[in-house]
Amino acid sequence: MKNTSIDEQSVNHAAGMAQYRFASATGLIPCRMINDYIFRIVLQTNEEALKNLIGAILHLEEGTVTSVTVMNPIDPGKSVTDKEIRMDLRVDVRMETGKRSTLNIEMQVRNPGNWPDRSMIYLARESDTLEHGDDYQLARPVYQIGIMDYTQFPEEPEFCATYHMRNDRSGTLYNDKFAIIVLSLEQIERATEDDRRYGLDRWAKLFKANTWEELKMITEGNNALASAAESLYLSNEDYNVRKVAREREDFLREQAYKDRLIETQRLELEQNKQELEKKDKELDQKDKEIAQLKAQLAAKA
Repeated sequence: MKNTSIDEQSVNHAAGMAQYRFASATGLIPCRMINDYIFRIVLQTNEEALKNLIGAILHLEEGTVTSVTVMNPIDPGKSVTDKEIRMDLRVDVRMETGKRSTLNIEMQVRNPGNWPDRSMIYLARESDTLEHGDDYQLARPVYQIGIMDYTQFPEEPEFCATYHMRNDRSGTLYNDKFAIIVLSLEQIERATEDDRRYGLDRWAKLFKANTWEELKMITEGNNALASAAESLYLSNEDYNVRKVAREREDFLREQAYKDRLIETQRLELEQNKQELEKKDKELDQKDKEIAQLKAQLAAKA
């Protein structure tokens, strides 16, 4: 029989109690996975869940992703200042083939209005993975992944869209090591057969889940998803983590209010400008009419 230390026994007991409490959890989830802070905490502390999510997004068979390393971990429960508004998860991914990739994953609840530009900048920054003197062919594939609780292009709705660099005329792929992936949580019903096969639709439903009962139904029969759900529960049990997550929600809510206020003011200014331009045209027309009358009077004199 394997001997375990008192510390190991304590850890195992705590984990067992947490699983028991999660199994009996009911009601609303206080801080859901669409909270970008909770999203980061859950995935940076659960390698199995992160590997499964990456496999689902990239449509990889189980076991293809052998290890993941979060390159920018944050301290759970530590306050996030306003300057630290980027909640992206930078991941070094190793495949069973020995190949490595770099992924930058970010949860976006609020539409910043500049995601196409932002995602391109993020992708460009992450693409320079070579050391001085390395052959360019050694460059790793880089993926910028935006998980969004809105639809980036409403005129062309899609659940999971992948963008590469291609020839405008022929559509020939220029390079497959440079890709942007946009996952819309509003468009789960548009998931393709492959999206469902690799479980991406279930991950999207997990992110959107409102109650513990709903979460358990979504994750039933999938160990990686169930593990993510348990990690979400543990994160919600941690007072400091929950406090920071709510601070993030308050910050984003306030930022959204400011954005709406700025947009309202912009629209009002635009409307005022159009009204002034209309009045200027009316005045110009009046001036022309007065000038014509003056000319007619002068001709009759």
